[in-house]
Amino acid sequence: MTTLNSNNSSNNSNTNFGVNVWWTCPEFVLDGEKAQQALTRNGFETEDMPLPSRRNEVSRAAYSFQDRRHKDGRRVTEKAKDNSDKVVYGILGRTQDGEEVGYTQATKVTLDKESGRVEVNGELANHFDKALSVYSGAITDADVRMFLRKVIAMTYGVAKRPSGGIYFVPNRFMGIIESAQRVLAALNVGAKLYVERVVDGAPERSLVWDSVEMSVGSDIDTILSAVENIGKRASAVRSHEAKLSELESYMNVYRQLLGEEAKYEELSEKIKDATSKVTAKMTALNDAENGKKAVKVTASGSKVRRKRGTAAKMLEDIEKVLSDLDKPIHYRELTTEMVARGIEMHETPGADTAEWVYTTLWTAVRHGDTRFEAVGRGIFATA
Repeated sequence: MTTLNSNNSSNNSNTNFGVNVWWTCPEFVLDGEKAQQALTRNGFETEDMPLPSRRNEVSRAAYSFQDRRHKDGRRVTEKAKDNSDKVVYGILGRTQDGEEVGYTQATKVTLDKESGRVEVNGELANHFDKALSVYSGAITDADVRMFLRKVIAMTYGVAKRPSGGIYFVPNRFMGIIESAQRVLAALNVGAKLYVERVVDGAPERSLVWDSVEMSVGSDIDTILSAVENIGKRASAVRSHEAKLSELESYMNVYRQLLGEEAKYEELSEKIKDATSKVTAKMTALNDAENGKKAVKVTASGSKVRRKRGTAAKMLEDIEKVLSDLDKPIHYRELTTEMVARGIEMHETPGADTAEWVYTTLWTAVRHGDTRFEAVGRGIFATA
C-alpha cells in the first residue's frame, strides 16, 4: 500500500467537505514496468499495482480468446482442471451440424504450477504463444481498477450506492486522489478518475452518513457470516477481528467529519456486539487448540516449544521502524520492513504475521498509545 501524505494538497475551501469520485477505464494491456514507474513517481508503492503472477499471465492469455458476442468464430474459454500440480484451460470453438449447435475443445493449455512451464496443444497453439508474450509482465485494465479500489480504501472512501461506482472521499485525503489522477495520466491508456466537489450542507452530510451506515452494516454481516463458517483455526478468525477494528476506525473518521449528522451510537453498538461474537469464537477455538499438545517431537525425540513474544516488545520494534522511516506506511509494508531487518515476529502460531502486526498496532492506538497514529485505512505513523 501507499506511503503517501494524506493531507489535502490543493483545496482549503470551506464550501465543501469532500468529493465524489468515479472512474472510467477502457480495456488495455500495458508494460508492467512502465506502470510501476508511474506509481513510484507519484508516491505509491509497486505493491499497489503488482506485476501479474505466472498463473495470471496464462489465465489472461487463455481468456483473451473468449468471444461470446459474435456468431461466427464464437469461442468459450473454461478452466478444466485446477489441482496442486497444474491448471488446465480449454479453449472451445463453436460447431454446428444442421440445427445442432455445440462447442468442442480445440485448444488445451496446461500450466505446471511449480516450474511455470506452459504446454499448448491444438489449433490455436501458435496464436496462444503470441498472446502469452503480450500478457507476460504486463498490467491490464483489471489491475488499474483494482488499484483504484485500493485508493478508495486508503482514503476511507464510502460507496454512494450499494452497487458502488461512485464514492465519497473526505477532503483531507484529496492529496492521494490527485496522485492517483497523475498515475492514470502517466499511463496514457484512456483511464480517467473524475472528482466532483460536494457542498458542505446538512442534507449532503446526512446522505454521506447513510452510506457509511449501509457500508459498515454490510461489512459486519459479511464478517460474522465468514467467522461462523470457520471450524478450527483461531488464526483464521484473527484477520476478521482486525477487519472489525478497521471498521471502527472507518466509522470514527466519519463521526469526526460529519459531527451531529453522524448518529453513530447505534452503529458503534453493532461493531461492539460483532467484536464480542468474534472474540468469543476466537477464544473458543484457542481453548480447543490449547487442549492439544503444546509441543512437537523432533526426529531425535527431543521436545521443542515455539518461542512466544509479547505485544509490548512488538510495539517497541514497530516504534523503532516507524521512527527510522519517518513517513506513514501501510501495515503490510511495515511487516515486510520488519522482516527485512531481521526483527523476530511475535505472532501466535499459525497466524498471518501482517495481521498480527496490524492487530497489535491498532489495539495500541485504540487504547490511547500516544506513540502512534492511524493516518489512513491501514496506514500508520509515529505521532
